[in-house]
Order: sequence, then C-alpha cells, then structure tokens
Amino acid sequence: MSATDPILTALTRMEERLSERIDDRFRELQVDLDGRFDAVHKRLDHLEQEYEMIKAGLARLETDVAELKADVAELRTDVATLKADVAELKQVVGRLGAQAESDRADRRDLREEALELRRRLDELEGRVQEIEARLPPE
Repeated sequence: MSATDPILTALTRMEERLSERIDDRFRELQVDLDGRFDAVHKRLDHLEQEYEMIKAGLARLETDVAELKADVAELRTDVATLKADVAELKQVVGRLGAQAESDRADRRDLREEALELRRRLDELEGRVQEIEARLPPE
C-alpha cells in the first residue's frame, strides 16, 4: 500500500489546490459581485435622489400652476368688470353727446331768439323815436 500513498497524497494535494483555486475564484467572484451590487446600489441611490428632486420640482410647478390659474381667474373677473365699466361709460358718453347736441341746438335757438328780440327791440325803438318825433315839444 505504499504505492497508493503517494498517489493518495498527490490526489489530496491536488484536491486541496483545486479547493483553494475554487475558493479564490469564488472570493474573486464574490468581490466582483459585491462591487457590481455596490455600483447598482449607488446608481439606485442617485436615481432616488433625482426622483425626489423631480418630485419637489413638480410640486413647485403644480403650486405655480395653481397660482397662475387663480391669477387668470382674477384677471378674467377684472376684465369682465372692466368691460361692464366700459359699456357703462359708453352709455354715459352717448348720453352726454346727445345732451351736448341738444344744448347746442338750444343755444342756436336761443341765439336766434335773442337776435329776433334785438331786431324787434330795434324796431320798437325806431317806432318810439318816430312817435316821439311826432309829439309836440314841451
């Protein structure tokens, strides 16, 4: 059995070397996998941070949009009020224009009447002077 001893010893050493090589290879793979998982984990952390930043930005945008909608609603109300005010002002201007035209016509009529009254007054003064000229002197 002494001949099998060196073979068994050689086989045992070969098994140990194979075991060591397998263990080394397993450790290398484990380190490689750990590194890859670390890289994936870092990337996921980065993506999560970006996601949170996007969510915060979206929340700000939603707030801004809500404020803009409120501002637009207020502006629409203001525009409606202004339109009503403009319509009212147009009516007032129309009435004032009609009143001014009426006043102009009344002034023309008054001027004509005043001229007519002056003419008649002049006529009467002329008659009075005629009558006075016919009266005996005192």
